[in-house]
Amino acid sequence: MLFTSKLFRLALAASVATLVAGCQKKVEKPVDYSSIQYKYLRPASFKADSSKNAEIPSLERRYDYRYAVMLGDTLGVTVLEFESDVYALDYYMNSGHFQGSIPILRGNFLEQSFRADKRIFIFRHDSYRRYERADLENYVRKFPGYHGGFPQAFLSLPFEHREQGRASIETRFFLGVKSTFPVLVQSYRDGNLRWNVARSWDQVESDAFKTWTSGLKQVTPVEIVPANDCVYFEAGEGSNGIASRLAGGRVAVVWGYMSWPDLERTFFTASDRIFEARY
Repeated sequence: MLFTSKLFRLALAASVATLVAGCQKKVEKPVDYSSIQYKYLRPASFKADSSKNAEIPSLERRYDYRYAVMLGDTLGVTVLEFESDVYALDYYMNSGHFQGSIPILRGNFLEQSFRADKRIFIFRHDSYRRYERADLENYVRKFPGYHGGFPQAFLSLPFEHREQGRASIETRFFLGVKSTFPVLVQSYRDGNLRWNVARSWDQVESDAFKTWTSGLKQVTPVEIVPANDCVYFEAGEGSNGIASRLAGGRVAVVWGYMSWPDLERTFFTASDRIFEARY
């Protein structure tokens, strides 16, 4: 009986050890950025720069590669690495330097670009050479943390009546007021009715939210009972807005050409989605 009990304790200890080991996060292997290959080719030259960029404050690193694809054909790759994907997406959408999947002709060279997670990839090659976009995307996938498309946080904004191509990111000013927190904005339209829904990228400190709202033209709404945790403001001639810092720290904002009761219903629907969202 004693022998059986001892075996049981040993088995239990082994199970616990296995469970603990399984719960531990796997340590990611360090990436040697200088040896990342394009197809089977190692870089002919590589340069890394982590100095501060006055024009792009959120840029953390820049990598420059050159690949000798064949005689007389060199592929240049510039990788811009930002603090987070929201800053990368902001620069990709708002800088005016990129056109998504459309190649840009600059002199005798063509530029193709990708935005993946917190990085922007710029491929530069002779205009008469053809590079399959699928090959370029396979190269992008070799970098850690690959994630294409819009950040997951955009999924928390309502889907119904979205205006295609009317999503944006504000990182310095929001509704004409200087802000210290990035904001995702989506426009909506239902017939002649138009409005906007925005959410902060992450949690926002109470003082930062108060500082931002102090720059808004605050008003007293009519036909509704104002909530203590909401800020009501004028977003333009005939346009009303509601903003709130939700429990947990996310900021939700809705504004548009609506009556206060309609705007309040729209705000509550959007803020519930934003509050409950995983990201």
